[in-house]
Amino acid sequence: MKAIEIGRQRVPTVESGTPVAEVARLMQKHQASCLVVVAEASMKPLGVISERDLVLRALAPGADFVHMTAASIMSTPAIVCHADASLADIVQAMAGGGVAHLPLVDDERRLVGIVSATDVTAAVTELLGQLAKALATDALSDRPYA
Repeated sequence: MKAIEIGRQRVPTVESGTPVAEVARLMQKHQASCLVVVAEASMKPLGVISERDLVLRALAPGADFVHMTAASIMSTPAIVCHADASLADIVQAMAGGGVAHLPLVDDERRLVGIVSATDVTAAVTELLGQLAKALATDALSDRPYA
């Protein structure tokens, strides 16, 4: 199972100069828990803005969110994974970077998708279900309670 098959190809993005109010509006519009900040011309991820980033940085005491931009609240650098990465690679990147969302990139490091910890959990659950179904009859045949 490749990363691009586990995640989503439609990714809400913003540029680094996008006002924080617009970031919040886009998150609400897309019902997204994160946005990827990209260099528009290249579509290369520069950073990620999670709901947590929005709350902790834009709404921090003394923060002037009216004048803040995506660049001032994004987590950088963007921890990314190749679209062809394996499930194990995704888990390693998430655990190593302490992130729940990984932008997926192609060979030129352009954004092509995103995978979340929720997507990974769903993929693992599906794989375990397939394994359980395949082994169910054999696994229970020698059990007294079967």
